[in-house]
Amino acid sequence: MCYISVFNTFAAAEIFNIIANVTNAADAANAANAYIAFYASIAAAEAATAIAAADAVYANTYATAATEAAICAIYSYNTILKEVQADLILIDQLTAEAFLHASLWSSPLPKEWQQWLNDFKTDALSLDAGFEVWLDWYEERLQGKPIDVDLLEQWVNIPKEIDSQGVTALNAYLKNLVVKNATQPLNRVRAIFIGYGEAGKTSLIRALHNEPVTEGKEPMTAGIDIRDWPVPDTDIKAHFWDFGGQVMAHATHQFFLRSSCLYVLVLNARSEINGTEQAEYWLQHVKSFGGNAPVMIVGNKTDLASVNLDMAYLQGKYPSIVGFYPLSCTQAQTAYKNKFASFQEDFCEQLRKVGTHQMLFTQEQFAVLQDLRPYQEQSAFLKQDEFTALCQRHGIGEDGVQNRAWLLDILDKLGVVIHFPQLDYLDDYILNPRWLTHGVYTLMYHRQARLTDAEVVKILRDKPIYDEQGNNLDYSGHKCRFIMDAMHEFKLAYPYLLSRDIQIIPELLPSDQPSNIPFTQTGGLAFEFVFRGFLPRHVMPELIVSRHEEIVGENVWQCGVLLANKTYKAQALAKVDYHDRVLSITVQGADAKDYLSLLNAEVVRILARLDLDYQQMIALPLAACRSDRLGLPEEKAPYKQLWASANKGERSYTSPLGLDYDLGQVLGWILPKAQYQAISHHYHNSTVHQAEDIHMSDTRQIQTTTYIEGDIKDQAQVAAGNISNKNQTINNSTIHGHAINADTITNSFNTTTADTQTATLLAQLLKEIEDLNAKIPAEQAQALTRPTEILREASTSLDKDDLSYGLKKIKDTVITLGEIAKPVLNIAVQLLAL
Repeated sequence: MCYISVFNTFAAAEIFNIIANVTNAADAANAANAYIAFYASIAAAEAATAIAAADAVYANTYATAATEAAICAIYSYNTILKEVQADLILIDQLTAEAFLHASLWSSPLPKEWQQWLNDFKTDALSLDAGFEVWLDWYEERLQGKPIDVDLLEQWVNIPKEIDSQGVTALNAYLKNLVVKNATQPLNRVRAIFIGYGEAGKTSLIRALHNEPVTEGKEPMTAGIDIRDWPVPDTDIKAHFWDFGGQVMAHATHQFFLRSSCLYVLVLNARSEINGTEQAEYWLQHVKSFGGNAPVMIVGNKTDLASVNLDMAYLQGKYPSIVGFYPLSCTQAQTAYKNKFASFQEDFCEQLRKVGTHQMLFTQEQFAVLQDLRPYQEQSAFLKQDEFTALCQRHGIGEDGVQNRAWLLDILDKLGVVIHFPQLDYLDDYILNPRWLTHGVYTLMYHRQARLTDAEVVKILRDKPIYDEQGNNLDYSGHKCRFIMDAMHEFKLAYPYLLSRDIQIIPELLPSDQPSNIPFTQTGGLAFEFVFRGFLPRHVMPELIVSRHEEIVGENVWQCGVLLANKTYKAQALAKVDYHDRVLSITVQGADAKDYLSLLNAEVVRILARLDLDYQQMIALPLAACRSDRLGLPEEKAPYKQLWASANKGERSYTSPLGLDYDLGQVLGWILPKAQYQAISHHYHNSTVHQAEDIHMSDTRQIQTTTYIEGDIKDQAQVAAGNISNKNQTINNSTIHGHAINADTITNSFNTTTADTQTATLLAQLLKEIEDLNAKIPAEQAQALTRPTEILREASTSLDKDDLSYGLKKIKDTVITLGEIAKPVLNIAVQLLAL
């Protein structure tokens, strides 16, 4: 049995973790018994499954498995206990490092365990995903070979760019580290300077370059400025990204903020905004877009005023904060010289730490990187055939895991080369990110919401633009089109439906809502996303761009939009309030429930990639209130809490005001018919318990899975493990008197028991795979067929392991397709993380 092989392969390694926490033989024996319990649970589960199986062949199979597991339990008791006792003796005799280098077994590996290990090796190698690198590592542990600590550190600090490429690519990278093929670091790190306008980000960068800084003389940064800075006493070159602090630019920051870099948050001591509030706004940016990247907080202009921060609160909520440094950039070489030197020392240390996590390249890959640098000095672009020629010159072809496509993807993730495969007319790669960032920000800072193609060209070619190396950035007509297409990809702009040569940038639209919008909110279905902290500026613009074909007339502004769906008979008004941190959606019409469900899923999709703290709220309808609500304000309730109550079979909801609401009516008011039917059993048949977690964000036809007490009169389809999918009659002799009844499955994704986010992401994944198949050649689409079938089957059988396997196969498959498959890849990665 595969799971037994897996368990036994890693049992010895797990024992080490147990030993680290036991202090006597009694504890060790209890630890060993935990493993016996594991085997015993397998035996019980297999025996129960054998009883439940109507088919004699399956019953025999499970019975055999139960016997095998029981034998394992008995055998393992003596074997594991003996090894734990031997390790306890070694702990007293050896240092921690010496113990770590010792063999996992005090005696030769038992015959039975060796067989299990051999079986596991066969299974792992059959996946053809490079798992031999792990098997070799484990074999060395069995033999007690010394551990290469430096190599182990490299394995622990796998770059996120590699990790996102899937299992096969990751194993290939680890193999290169083991055989010492990958030894060349990129020696580039990024430091991103963020903060409000006039905080002094540019002044701080000038001070780090030992350049004079004068109060009030630094021009406002429009967009992003990039400068290089050699990190003292290292071979590392830091790239300083100086972000413009104007609010209109905040929506674009998401595309350049990364986790594998150092953030420097600069606060203005003279700002009218409270220092802690200033810090928290930007710390939320980093948390949402940069993950756990380290952050250094600099309070600038402290010679003029103090920066008062609640550091205990901030560091408790944002543990990635490295420290707080009150400085004055204008006096960095005089009165604040010592404080500035202390900051610079810590700054360099943090850059070195980020640098130790950078990926390593082979000699051939690094040679391509070296050859790219002369091209970067000559032009912002590199033609595809030139890149192909560079790779061929250094022996990097189309075959193997780390092939030319792999290298291009890595360089794109690192920002060395920017690639947009979905823009098929563009046969160039961008070598200079300054060209793209300047083009996007130049249009944003022009403050014109509607731009014709001719105006875009005029704005970008209005005056000569030079990068930090002094290179002239050329914006020809052809390349200007690319800037707008990139903004479409970034969801920053969309083509005007009435005239395709006009582009609209939602972030630059008027902030005031148009008067006389043809929509009445009274009586509509209302849904809110209430953010407890940070509401990113890009959410509403991205929603507008994503649904721009549904905009009603000219009823769109910076903070809202009126939409009408082409399929459903309904209209929706979506608005955002940045002060109250609320995004609201109100829908009217015959198909209001379906349209609200669709828009809710769209917002959830936009928020899915961010680490945000928000709550979904719905208005409680007056008709569902059993109490006297006369004269009381409209109440709202957390959507997920209502769902949780319904899934528990509760019939009522008590509001914060103490009013009693009919839970069935509340959910029936807002849910589409199919979704409401999924929970209606609670209000008609008390013996039926809802088992499927259905959510508004899933807009497809939903069939539920329910647990039914006692006898089942109708035939039920049992969807579990290897049991036949044939209809079977199961009576009270089934496990604990229960059976799993799966109704007709019209869409296998609908039967997965998952929370709101998982259900939503599964729906999106299926849609993205369908869209992807329409864009790629037939032979590439064929490669996705089997992984998708695995995912469908797994979601039908409710088998989490198979579901995870299917997601990993999809991830590994789309990795090879490049940029065009990023939507599928991103969703698969998110699902695997859940």
